[in-house]
Amino acid sequence: MSDLKIRPVSHDEVDGLDEATVDVPTPHNATEFTGDFALPTVLPRRVHPQAVISLILAFLLPVVAIPLAYHVVRRLQHGGGRGVAVAHAAIVIGYLNILMIALVGVNVVVAVLL
Repeated sequence: MSDLKIRPVSHDEVDGLDEATVDVPTPHNATEFTGDFALPTVLPRRVHPQAVISLILAFLLPVVAIPLAYHVVRRLQHGGGRGVAVAHAAIVIGYLNILMIALVGVNVVVAVLL
C-alpha cells in the first residue's frame, strides 16, 4: 500500500497550495479604480443646417436653393462635415423643379395660343 495519507483541505489552501506561505495577493474588486473613470462622450456629427434649408427651398424656391446648395457643397468640401449628399439632392431637385416649371409654362402658353 501507499504511505500517502489523505488530509483535509483547509479553507486557506487552494489546489493543495497554502496561500499564507506563498504570499498570494488578495484579489481586487476594482471599486477604487472605477470611481473616477468615465468614458469619453462622442457627439454625433450633424448634417449642416444650410444643406437642409437648401433641400426645403428646392421644392419652394429652386432659384434660391441651387446657389445655396452649391455654397454648402463648397464649404463642406473645404472644411469637412456632413450634408454633401443632402446639398447635392437639393441641386438636383432644384433643377428638376425649374425644368418642370418651364415645361408647365410652355404647355400653358401653347394651350392659350391654340
